[in-house]
Amino acid sequence: MMMDPASRLAQHIEQGLGKALESMTGRQFSITPDRKDAPDSFANSIVWRQALSASPTAELWFVAPRELWNMAGRVTLEAAGIEEVGEDECRSTWIEICGQAIAGVASGITADIGREVTAESGKEQAAPPESIEWTTFGIGNQDGEVFRLRVAWSPDVAALYEPTGTPDAQPTPSNTTVSKTFDLLLDVALPVSVSFGRKTLQIREVLKLNTGSIVELDRMVSEPVDVIVNDCVIARGEVVVVDGNYGVRITHLASREDRLRSGIREAQNRIGGRP
Repeated sequence: MMMDPASRLAQHIEQGLGKALESMTGRQFSITPDRKDAPDSFANSIVWRQALSASPTAELWFVAPRELWNMAGRVTLEAAGIEEVGEDECRSTWIEICGQAIAGVASGITADIGREVTAESGKEQAAPPESIEWTTFGIGNQDGEVFRLRVAWSPDVAALYEPTGTPDAQPTPSNTTVSKTFDLLLDVALPVSVSFGRKTLQIREVLKLNTGSIVELDRMVSEPVDVIVNDCVIARGEVVVVDGNYGVRITHLASREDRLRSGIREAQNRIGGRP
C-alpha cells in the first residue's frame, strides 16, 4: 500500500519539531497544520535549508518569522538558566532546534521507506526558491499564543515514497559456521562513549586547574558530538535530555561495515583474540 508523502512528511514534522522543542525547553507545544495563510514576506524570518542524504537535491525548508524564533530561543535559554538573552542567541538556538527537528524527520522517513536517510549539511539563506509549495504549521505554546512556521520539501523528498519495484535483496550468510560465530559476537557488550570535544594542555596549564576553571573545547555548541566505540567514531549526533538524563540523537551514522568492524575488534580484545 502506497503512503501519501505529504501526510507522512507533515506527521514527521509535527513529531520531530514537537520533540525538539520539548527536549530543549522542558515545555509542551501543540504542532498542527494550519489552514491560515502565512505572510508572503520573508523579512526578519530565518530561512533554513537542510539537505538530506537521499540525493543531492533532497532538501527541507523551515521558514520561521521573527516572533517564532525569538520566542523559542528565549524559552530554551531561560530553561537553561540564562536570563539575559539577545537576538543572536535566539537565532542560533532556533537553528539548533531546526537541526534536531529535521533529524527526527529523517528518522521517520527512514522507518517509512526502509532505507536510511540522514540530515546532512544545513545553512541559513536569504530567501527560499521562488517555485516552492509551502505547508504552514501552527505552533501553540502554553500561554495560548500561536506562531506559524512554513515548511517545504523538494520533489526528491516526496519521490522517496514512490515504489521502486522489487525490494532490495537482503544479503544471506554464505557460511553457516561464520554465521554461528557471528551470533556469539552479538552478545558481547561494548562500551559507548560520547565526545563533546578535545583540548591539549601543557602540564603547567593542567596544574593551574582548580574548581571553577573552564576548559574550552575545540567544538562549537552547534556542532554534533561524536559517538565512540572502541576508539572509533561510529556516529555523530545532537545532545538531548531524556527523563533528566543526557542522550544523543543520531544524525550521521557510519556504514554498517565500519560499525561491525569496530565491534569485532572490541570483541576480539575481550575474548583474547588477535586484532
